[in-house]
Amino acid sequence: MDTIIKNPALPLAEQKPSGQMPVARTFARQKFLTKILLASFMLLPVLISYFFLSQQSLRLDEAQSLWQSSHSPIRIFYVVAQDVHVPLYNLLLHFWQFLFGNSVPQTRFFSLALLLAAIPMVYLLGKTALNRNIGLFAALLVAVSPFLNWYGNEIRMYSLMTFITVLNQYFYIKIFKFRKTRGFDDQYRLQKLWWGYGLSALAGIYSHYFFAFVLLSEAIFYFFYRQQFPDKSLKKFAAVALILLAAIAPWIYYVYRLGMIGDSTPLLYRPTTINLFNTLTQFLFGFQDDHLNTIIVSLWPVSILFLFLALRKNSKITPETTFFFLSAIFPVITAFIISIAIRPLFLTRYLILAAPSLFIFLGWFLDIYPKKISLSFKALLVAAMLTTLAAQIANADTPVKEDYKSVAQYLDAQAAPQDAIAISAPFTIYPIEYYYKGPAIMSTLPFWDRYRTGPIPAFAESQLPQQVDQLKNGHQKIFLVLSYDQGYESKIKNYFDIHFEKLSEKKFSPDLNIYVYRVGYNNISLDNSKAVQNFGIMARN
Repeated sequence: MDTIIKNPALPLAEQKPSGQMPVARTFARQKFLTKILLASFMLLPVLISYFFLSQQSLRLDEAQSLWQSSHSPIRIFYVVAQDVHVPLYNLLLHFWQFLFGNSVPQTRFFSLALLLAAIPMVYLLGKTALNRNIGLFAALLVAVSPFLNWYGNEIRMYSLMTFITVLNQYFYIKIFKFRKTRGFDDQYRLQKLWWGYGLSALAGIYSHYFFAFVLLSEAIFYFFYRQQFPDKSLKKFAAVALILLAAIAPWIYYVYRLGMIGDSTPLLYRPTTINLFNTLTQFLFGFQDDHLNTIIVSLWPVSILFLFLALRKNSKITPETTFFFLSAIFPVITAFIISIAIRPLFLTRYLILAAPSLFIFLGWFLDIYPKKISLSFKALLVAAMLTTLAAQIANADTPVKEDYKSVAQYLDAQAAPQDAIAISAPFTIYPIEYYYKGPAIMSTLPFWDRYRTGPIPAFAESQLPQQVDQLKNGHQKIFLVLSYDQGYESKIKNYFDIHFEKLSEKKFSPDLNIYVYRVGYNNISLDNSKAVQNFGIMARN
């Protein structure tokens, strides 16, 4: 047994067993090393963003976010209430643009900053719940995840959802472990934890509707482990739930009163079990082509077998481990069941809030093996994620890199004042309009006045000839931009092919094409231009 070297001249923390480093110095070195590792983890997404992702073309959903956040804060509530989301992200993005500008890289950096903040937050969550090594490994998985890096460079709310989810779970776990770590006397600290939990939950429900799955996962965990929570936790959770209901009720009423959310609901299909496994796979390996994705998905039975054998072998499954397994699986399974039984709402990006819990659970799962085997498996997983990250960046089609920037540049160079531009589907005008600087008039098919209240007009094939006649009147060529098929794209193209001479066509990215048609030989007149605009064609500001 080691003997303590007594030296009154040294503080107790500096006294050490013979042959061992002082405890305080060991902790200091470990803390310093942890900071260095976390900083290096955070540097990786910054480099990926700077060299590969931030300069990509603005995508359709991003253009919608820019348009929504460009309004006044009060107006943002109105325009978002017509969408399928909640307004917190757009409000924050509005003030971010006010401070830092509204260029694409500057606004994307808001999402990247939230992803960077999530990395040390995941470490704290994993460390608090399980141990330091698991927290560090989970933080590394966040940094190298192709899925999280993609949405960490998109002007959407998904990085915000991720960060708030991790923050909320951190306070939840701290409350759960309070009795073990703090005792019964420090009620002030416990009260601060409850405030942190409640405020993060409030931010969560205003970041995305799917945050409800996080709260439901926590409620289920509490039901099974309620005896281990601090006293009066049920009353506190009930109070938080009532406050959240009171906070979200005005928004739900406002959305219901407008009655326009159904007009912007995305067209979704009922998922299959393939979608279920693809979701968990994408959290780890991102978006891959069909060949590689088939190989990855085919490995799931082997992974589940390893998990089953490991769980049988390891009898010490802590409640915290159960929490992360529940938090990773419950949102995905529940969204899948609702999509099958009630209505489709299953989208992997909506379920991004389950990814951090999956990473922490994987950290625990790989940590239960002997050290050498554990390190080998961890290195293999990180290498696979980095490889698929590189493949995702290099592949132009997976995910689809919507090249609206090149479309606008082509129109700038090719479309003259006597020409017209027709865009379908109508809402795809947003990203093109962001980049377009040319002189040709820009319209949508079907015609849509975005500055009038109401949904996008439904496509009516019987009205197409009249709308095209109005558009071609006084113009020489029409540049037909087709993307995001809403079920009528082929009808529009067929009409143009039958009635006009096609001069050229150009493909920019999957399902994003320009077709050029000759529609007349007269120069545009001012009267004709005004007539077209008065009919409802939206000219670029």
